[in-house]
Parts: sequence; C-alpha cells; structure tokens
Amino acid sequence: MTDGLDEQASDYDLLLAWSRGDAAAGDLLVRRHYPGVFRFFDVKLTPVAEDLTQRTFLACIENLGRLQKADSFRAYLFGIARNQLLLHLRQSSRLEARHRAFDGPEPKTSMSTVVARREEEHLLLMVLGSLPTDLRIAVELFYWEDMRTSEIGRVLEIPASTVTSRLARARELLRREVLELGASPKVRDSLVANLEHFTRALVQSSPCSPGSLSLKRSDGSR
Repeated sequence: MTDGLDEQASDYDLLLAWSRGDAAAGDLLVRRHYPGVFRFFDVKLTPVAEDLTQRTFLACIENLGRLQKADSFRAYLFGIARNQLLLHLRQSSRLEARHRAFDGPEPKTSMSTVVARREEEHLLLMVLGSLPTDLRIAVELFYWEDMRTSEIGRVLEIPASTVTSRLARARELLRREVLELGASPKVRDSLVANLEHFTRALVQSSPCSPGSLSLKRSDGSR
C-alpha cells in the first residue's frame, strides 16, 4: 500500500488515505467492512443491496468531517448505512415498497449473507421482519456485528441506555411473535428458550465477500 499503510492500519487512517486518493487504502477498508454492510442491506432490500452498500462507503468520504479519530468507525459507518436505508425508503414511489422491505424473508430477498440451518432460524428470520425498523437495526448490530450499546446509540442517534431498553423490548416482541406462529410446540419452545443463541447463530458462517469492487467517488476517481 502507499502512504506507508499496511494491513494493521486503523480504519481511520485508511479512510483518511482514501480521501486523499489512495485507492489501495480504500480497497482494504471496504474489504474489511463489506460483509457487515452488505448484510445490513441484503436482509432488507436485496435487489438494491449492492448499490446501497457502495453508496454507504462513498458517503464515508463525503462525510469525513463528522468522524473524529477517537470515534468508533463502525458506528460512523453503520450510521451512514442507516441513513442510506431511510433515504431509499423515503424515495420509494409506492408505500408497498416499505412494507415489502420489512415484512421478512420473501422470494425476492435472497439474504445470501445469512445462513439459516435449522427450522428455528428460519422462523427467527421471519419474525425479525415484524420489528420496527430501528429495533431491527439494534438487534442486528448487537447480535450480528457485536457492537456495543454505545456504538449502536451513535448509529441510531439515541443514548446507550435507550439502546439497552430497546433491545429488551425487541427481545420481548420477538418472543411474542414466535409464540403466535403456527410452528410445532417443540420448535417454538426451543426458539423462545434460546432466542439469543439462534439470533447470533444466523451469521456465524457468512459467505459474503466483496468480490470485484469498482467504487467511484463523486468526482469520478477511485
């Protein structure tokens, strides 16, 4: 890499180098965080997940002034991802698009970055779609990305204490939805008893990789 940066460079330094035109730094930064960001969109809006993922990384440069070196880069990154998601939904011409985006797994949603191996996990993916948007984001970031409540608070623009209460509310809503499903008692009881385990297990074997990227900045450069 140029500018003396290597695989051990911090996210902040890679982003700063990328903003100065170091394409290699940008490629490394994207590859480091691509799976989580792509998954964030893929489980909600599969057809446009790739586009929204690329927009998110490019917006990181455009909003660089909002990031301080002491801040959490992941909180900054997923905060931008959330803004991209909400912007896309607002720009949708039909209200049905919003409902389809959060109604859970459907044929158009491949969720290629989420692996459901057991019936409990399939049911869990289904009920996740019933959560309000920010509750769902909080759950995904906490269990799938191992983010701290303080980081999630930055993403959602709320205090960490509020994140804790929202996670508790989300777990209760998930349990309620599971109990209302027409699943077999054995599967239903297993999911309710091990809800957090199955939530984490969904992404323990993510096949996502950035593949061939061609990120272009608004000025046309990479």
